[in-house]
Amino acid sequence: MKGFKKMAKLLLINISDPKSISRLVSPMNVHVETVSPAFFNETLERLASTNLSKKENIADLTLSGDSAFFKESLIIFCDVPDKKFDKILFKLRQAKISVDYKAVLTNTSSKWSVKRLFIELEREHKSLQ
Repeated sequence: MKGFKKMAKLLLINISDPKSISRLVSPMNVHVETVSPAFFNETLERLASTNLSKKENIADLTLSGDSAFFKESLIIFCDVPDKKFDKILFKLRQAKISVDYKAVLTNTSSKWSVKRLFIELEREHKSLQ
């Protein structure tokens, strides 16, 4: 569809105060979705393109029985333009909002589940230590 622009979106996982993040980014027209651990087996692409706050949209998503797979917090930036990305990171630091992992949705990672992304992020983190 010509002229169609994807909406900038943050997927929040294990974030203790998602409303504070939502308040920071809503003036920038960035949508925020909290991903329940029940959807950790779903692809990031599917989560990014689904409005998780509407029950009719999540009826056919894969439910995971492993709700305690990871404890770390994670923000996934989906279709966030560079200028907004930098501004969001700055605002998170300014508000002293701590997040263990931050990731950007890519063509490769879009096919991964939340679990796979966590595994990759942990592997990268350990290799840097």
